[in-house]
Amino acid sequence: MEDRFQGPVPVKLGVASDLQGKAKKPVAGDRTASPMDDAAVVSVDGSPVARCALRACRHPGAWVFITLAGAILFAAVVQPAWCPSDEKCQHIAHDEAPTVYNQCAAFALGCVLVHEVASLALTWKNAQQAIDVIHNIRDFMIPGVFLCVTFAILVIENVAHMNSTKWHAHVARGATYLDSTPVYTVFYVEWLINVPILLILAGRYALSRPLDEVARPLVVTNVYIIFAWAGYFIQDTAARVIVVAIAFILYFFASADMFFWVRKFYDGSSAAELGYLRPFLTISLIVIFGLYGIVYLCRLCGVVSGSSEWLFFLVMNASTKLLASIAFAGIRSAEYHSLLLEMVANTNTVFQRSLTAAEIRDKFLLSED
Repeated sequence: MEDRFQGPVPVKLGVASDLQGKAKKPVAGDRTASPMDDAAVVSVDGSPVARCALRACRHPGAWVFITLAGAILFAAVVQPAWCPSDEKCQHIAHDEAPTVYNQCAAFALGCVLVHEVASLALTWKNAQQAIDVIHNIRDFMIPGVFLCVTFAILVIENVAHMNSTKWHAHVARGATYLDSTPVYTVFYVEWLINVPILLILAGRYALSRPLDEVARPLVVTNVYIIFAWAGYFIQDTAARVIVVAIAFILYFFASADMFFWVRKFYDGSSAAELGYLRPFLTISLIVIFGLYGIVYLCRLCGVVSGSSEWLFFLVMNASTKLLASIAFAGIRSAEYHSLLLEMVANTNTVFQRSLTAAEIRDKFLLSED
């Protein structure tokens, strides 16, 4: 009634040795290296102090400390005034930032957040049975957790914009066209939290770069965000130009490091089979951050209005996180497909050919004869 063939398929792919319980040395550019494995360390030339500082910057606690210290230092130096304390600022904020946009954005982002949380919970529940077989399956869940955090922060940001007192904004100083206009500090606070998450997703989990390579552009990016925010409150023109110039230099410095991620990724042995989806997220972030900088500079020079800048930031904040979510949906799909192929290729597989109705009828007639 059936034709059978049983036996191992002599095909060996990617993480096959991992699935069979054998040790495999992680490769820096290899997608099969566990994202949580910190064994791959970039060689550092220089003094022991520099090496210790670099190793210290690998830890998220150091990133948080540097960001908080920088923000507190610049806030103490520029001493921005809150928008509610300036009647003109509060009036402009009410006119140029209608809350209806934030209400729509908060509702849409809330729906996306629910979808991400439900998807993560269901994936984790279904993965429980495979934890003992696939040792790094927990790593597949981490990008989903990060995406949930980014969308939750975006929802909180839009809810903050709905407040009528505009406590989330400060009063800009400097040029005549900037005086008493609102600077929405809540945008910059959201970037200081979500941008590092995006960089970790792009560098660590999409391109499998070690934390040593991710740490420097991450910290530098947060520093130039603080510089850009402080530029709105410096009244001396020369000092403001210097601060803004430093912010853009740091942007190009961080972007060069991110291009380095992509180059190292393609230099890896498995880069050719991974296509363009993984490096696409990093390249997109470089371009998007550049667009943010252009709009920021146009506002600072009086080329665009505060309302145009506010609307651009509002739309791009949501779009960038949706882009990351879409990119990782494709990456996860490719990972699961590759994992399935590797398991099938390295497991004793029974191939069974089902008989057609005509074959069953002929066999039945022959048995009666």
